Amino acid sequence: MTSKKASNVQDLERAFAERGQRLRGIARRGGGQDVEDIAQDAFLKIVETSQSQDVRKLDHLLSRIVRCVTIDRRRRRATRVTHLAEQAGEGRMDAAADPERTLMGVQRLKRVMATIDTMPPRRREVFLLHRIDELTYPQIARRLGVSLKAVEKHMYLAMMQLSDSDD
Repeated sequence: MTSKKASNVQDLERAFAERGQRLRGIARRGGGQDVEDIAQDAFLKIVETSQSQDVRKLDHLLSRIVRCVTIDRRRRRATRVTHLAEQAGEGRMDAAADPERTLMGVQRLKRVMATIDTMPPRRREVFLLHRIDELTYPQIARRLGVSLKAVEKHMYLAMMQLSDSDD
């Protein structure tokens, strides 16, 4: 490591130590239980950033990176919890579920499926690509070789058709 980079890292370490309490406070407000891990990740990102570009507003950069790391961790944790909950509930029916509600849900699902089946082929394809395959409108337009406006129109008409059938 060159002496300039070593000096840079030492400056960052000093700045991080001086502002550590405030940065840990930002991480705690973000709901982070692993505040020290967030601080460590943030410090590593700051060192990486400082090696590739000139850091002019260190306070701003420190705060922003701690917030971003905190948000990323919360998102990952939420995604993990959702995924585990979905796996735990897969293929199981809640024994306490109201049979009447279950029947109404099944009937509604049948109506929706029947409505989708009656859609014109292109509209149905656009709808399924968006809702099932989770493609964006521009991705659908490219895949089908149509304009973005056409995709928007097909989705609008599909949603209207589903809405009308639900009444």
